[in-house]
Amino acid sequence: MSDRLRIGLGLVVVVAAVVLFIVLQGGGSSDSGSKQVTVNGKAVSGVATIRVRDGKPVGGITKLDYTKGDQIRIKVVSDVADEVHLHGYDIGKDVKAGGSVSFDLPASLEGVFEIELESRKEQIAELRVNP
Repeated sequence: MSDRLRIGLGLVVVVAAVVLFIVLQGGGSSDSGSKQVTVNGKAVSGVATIRVRDGKPVGGITKLDYTKGDQIRIKVVSDVADEVHLHGYDIGKDVKAGGSVSFDLPASLEGVFEIELESRKEQIAELRVNP
């Protein structure tokens, strides 16, 4: 085997080891899947789920707290059709009766924002993004 081939194979092994190390370590600081969000005062991991029954948020308006730079992951499950609108970020998604919609976006704007069923003018959540 030539020296050139040995060096090439050695580089491949080193790169593979580095990639494997990063994957096993969870991807470093950009791993937002394990971040916690506060939902109604309780820390939870992953996706915050808001349930809508008869056009109203089950359990009242959900309070969601994120830190700027986190990944906002919200799922709305609804028994009524409407547009779920995230104010401030100005994102709206239509949900079918008996269906769900998901929001997955970076927390880039600081402040307090309503999430509502747009045509019903029914607030279902309050999204707070802290500095």
